[in-house]
Amino acid sequence: MPDIIYRNPWVRALIPLLCATVVGVASSALIVEVATGQDIDWSAMPKKVSFYVVLACVVVACAYQVKLAKRDNELLKGFTPKQYEACIRNRVAEDVAKRSKKLINEGKIDQLVAETDAFKKLFGEEQK
Repeated sequence: MPDIIYRNPWVRALIPLLCATVVGVASSALIVEVATGQDIDWSAMPKKVSFYVVLACVVVACAYQVKLAKRDNELLKGFTPKQYEACIRNRVAEDVAKRSKKLINEGKIDQLVAETDAFKKLFGEEQK
């Protein structure tokens, strides 16, 4: 399958939601098809298309989640400690950049200098 199915966060969220939606609609249709009054004709279920739609969606959703878990585990196993540290540093740096921009816009330069110094100390940059 294309890698976007596993990497894109929108697709990762959309596929399970679509499966859940289809299962919900098909389940309702199935109940309407096999129910008469207060009784359910269980033997009629395998004869209905909506039963197989529910079954297929459950299998697809399960297989997709298993594949996602395996891919994510493989990805995490491939991280060396230095790569993991670099990933964390990048995320922190992005947050610091956003905060710095906010402090500059607010004119809080002294606080910006103090936080920048703390960031440099945190990541081992020597001050001259």
